[in-house]
Amino acid sequence: MMPGYKRLGRDKIDDILRTRLAALDIPPETLDQPTGSGTLRELICSLVEETLSEVSTQAQNELYERQQAGREEAQRRGVSLGRPSKKRSDKRFNKIRGLYEKHDISAEEAAQRLHVSVSTFYRWLRESREQGPETCSQ
Repeated sequence: MMPGYKRLGRDKIDDILRTRLAALDIPPETLDQPTGSGTLRELICSLVEETLSEVSTQAQNELYERQQAGREEAQRRGVSLGRPSKKRSDKRFNKIRGLYEKHDISAEEAAQRLHVSVSTFYRWLRESREQGPETCSQ
């Protein structure tokens, strides 16, 4: 169910029906009249539940479509979505890369200093080498 939509169980729907019938001076026994394979009460409760479920599903679909359209529009404008790369936000990578390439520290220690896994450190190292030589601060 969508936030904002309350889930109404049969008991709550039945209470609402009784209240509405009383307000209209209709005897509550009217709901116990047989219809098809059940009672009028069961039929009305079932219809209300199905209607609320359908409304909720449509609202979820509309929300998803609006979110998707918003994401696509943001990407067209060049907005970067998602969490930024830790490497890009970590200014220490070049310094640690320089220490690693001078064999002052191991890959494990470099990864530990950057708070990433060793495989991530190796991937960042490979990517930075593919981009061309960078000035490594020391």
